[in-house]
Formats: sequence, structure tokens, C-alpha cells
Amino acid sequence: MPIDEQPSEELLRDLVERARAEESSTVRIEVTATAAGAWMRAGFSETARILEAPRDALEARLQTEKAPSFGSIHVQTDDVDAVVRGVEQFVPRLPGNSRGSVVSQPRNGWVAVYDELGDREPEMLRRLARELSDRMGAVVLLLGAEEEQVVRFVLFERGRIVDEYLSVPEYFGELPPGDVIALQANPTVVARLTGADPVEVRRVVRTAEGPAELPPARELVGQVAGVMGVEGAEHGHAGAEGTAGAIAVPREAA
Repeated sequence: MPIDEQPSEELLRDLVERARAEESSTVRIEVTATAAGAWMRAGFSETARILEAPRDALEARLQTEKAPSFGSIHVQTDDVDAVVRGVEQFVPRLPGNSRGSVVSQPRNGWVAVYDELGDREPEMLRRLARELSDRMGAVVLLLGAEEEQVVRFVLFERGRIVDEYLSVPEYFGELPPGDVIALQANPTVVARLTGADPVEVRRVVRTAEGPAELPPARELVGQVAGVMGVEGAEHGHAGAEGTAGAIAVPREAA
């Protein structure tokens, strides 16, 4: 059972004694969401999260046919060959059997990557973006539209997420207030990594309670890309092969 009470001195002492008896150098606890803040102030740090969802709601979501998603990765480099090598190395490791990738020529200091699996499974695109950023020690932008309704971007620096945006933060479910705030773009970070005008970031990269309060997702992707100075973000893998100088990275079907 998760602990729902505050970290009193008596409770902390009891936890220390238990850990000593078990010869453990770490005190590990499971707490409720309401008590977590107090425990973190008492010196504990979050190493994992336990999430839950109503079974019926989850089942209904699985049975609902999702609208298509698309996305692209933009690596801040002119070294196309290094990006191609990274794609060749990492994409085959992703579960889901990608049917192919495309790498663009440099545009405004960014090389774009598109992947067929990444359009089907946005989480796989995120994993690829992180790997490329870590491998190349580069700034990497993931930008796309999910289920034709919401726009997401993730900025990586040397493999670490430094900013993330979701146009409708609670589109996929209710979030704690802190997480809602965390999914709003940070104009200072965006400006530092992409050269964008912070004023334009605040004006364009807005969040809302529902998709209807914002421009259509594909249109908003284009606007966000324009603010950050990247090209070719308005489509995914399907629209990438026809671009000038594009390098196709085919893959045999599993």
C-alpha cells in the first residue's frame, strides 16, 4: 500500500531502522500522489512512477480507431553522413519493424529524419531522436502532429530532454498541474537552442484546453517549424522521399 501520510520524524526513524535491519543503504518507499511533494522535501527523489487508468476507459481507447500521426526529427548539423549512419544503426533496434527512413540534405543548419515506424508510433520517433542527439552530441528537435489533433515538440541536447510542448497538455488524459505547466514551451530554452525569437515563441507556440481552440494540427506544426527555422516539418515519411537530395534508407520487411 502506498504511504499517504506525511514524513513525520517517527515514521522516518522507523524506515531507517528497517533499512538498517535489511542491511540496505537505500530507503525506498511508495507514496500517493498527494503525499509525494512532502516526501521529496524530506530528502527523497523520484526514481519511478506508478500510473493507473480505469480498465474500461483503456479498453475503449484501444478499440477506437486512431487518426494518423506524423512527425520528423531535425538534427542541428550539416553532417548528413553522420545522421545517415545513426539512422542505419538505431532504427533496426526499434521494436515495430520500420519499413524505411529518409534523411534530408541540410536546410538552414538542420538535417531532417523521417521514419515510417515513427509515423505509426510517435514514441519510437522520440527514442530515435534521443539516440541521435546522444550519439552526435547535438541539439535535436522532434516535431509532429499526433492523431491529427495535437502538436508536440521535444528538444534534446546531448541526449537529454530540455524542453517539451504539447498543444493540448491533457489531450491524452488528466495530468497534475505541474505536468501541465511543464508541457508549455519555454521561450528562453527554445531561443537558446534554435535561435527563435522568444516573443514569436510565446505568440505561436500556445497551449489550450482543446484542439478546437488552436489552428488545425498540420497548420500549427508549420507555424512552430517556422518560428524555429526548420523546414520540411509539415509531413512525415510519406512525403519525404520526393524532396530534393533526399537519401532513402530502405529496410527489408520483417
